[in-house]
Amino acid sequence: MIIVIVILCLIIGFLCFYIYNQSQKLKHISQQINHILFHQNDFYIQKYKEGILSILETDICKLVNKIYEQNHLLETEKKILKDYLEDISHQMKTPLTSLNLIHERLMKAEGLEKRQLLKDEKKLLDKIEWLVMSLLKMAQLDAQTVTFHQESIQQQDFLNQLLKPFEIQLDMKNINVKTNIHESQYLTCDVLWSLEAISNILKNCIEHVDQDGIISIEMNQNPLYDEIIIQDNGPGIEQEDIVHLFERFYKGKNSKSDSVGIGLALSLMIVEKQNGTIQVENTYPGTRFIIHFYKENV
Repeated sequence: MIIVIVILCLIIGFLCFYIYNQSQKLKHISQQINHILFHQNDFYIQKYKEGILSILETDICKLVNKIYEQNHLLETEKKILKDYLEDISHQMKTPLTSLNLIHERLMKAEGLEKRQLLKDEKKLLDKIEWLVMSLLKMAQLDAQTVTFHQESIQQQDFLNQLLKPFEIQLDMKNINVKTNIHESQYLTCDVLWSLEAISNILKNCIEHVDQDGIISIEMNQNPLYDEIIIQDNGPGIEQEDIVHLFERFYKGKNSKSDSVGIGLALSLMIVEKQNGTIQVENTYPGTRFIIHFYKENV
């Protein structure tokens, strides 16, 4: 009988010790969670090898890691937004100042002078609109809020859509556009975003060729990638500028005075988001842009 009582006492004592020990561990975990939430960013929770506490510890680790990940994404998005607001503010100062000066002169101008001022005003407004839209698109791409939809389009249809917005510019400079495409072949990409990217490259070529210049556009296809090659016979790009050509707000030596340096940067972002690449090289004379849209990850 005495042995039974002793055994029962030992069992009760062990249970009390176990419950107390578990309680202390839970209290310790609670203190660590409070420390993480309210005192510091360092993440440390005591590791328990087995039992319910081990499951609890694993779930808490997952939860805290998820919170840290979400906080990091929010901080990144806040920084992206801040940077773009600063960029927009900086880039818009010059055209807005010019618009204010034109507006003051318009109050007094008449006849031919007034028509010319209105024309200049329209150009500045178009530039501001393009600038804001481009920066917003870049912000969307940086924040990874854009979903690209792959679709197939005939090369001829893509080419027609690409050239249409530039018909007046090409005609004014009498630029000869030579094309080499395969009407039976298709280009696979997000058409609208890809047109945005290739248009910026074509615009760059148009701006840098002289009167009566030549631009060639070639489209090819193979099992690995779809290819677009755009080449002009302009003055080319300074060798030291080539490595920086796609950097945001970079302006090379041959850049136009009103260039802000975001068109090609946006093009590269769009192409890379579609598992593509852009290469650029001097061809003496002229410059060649080679765009690849890869069909599989490489």
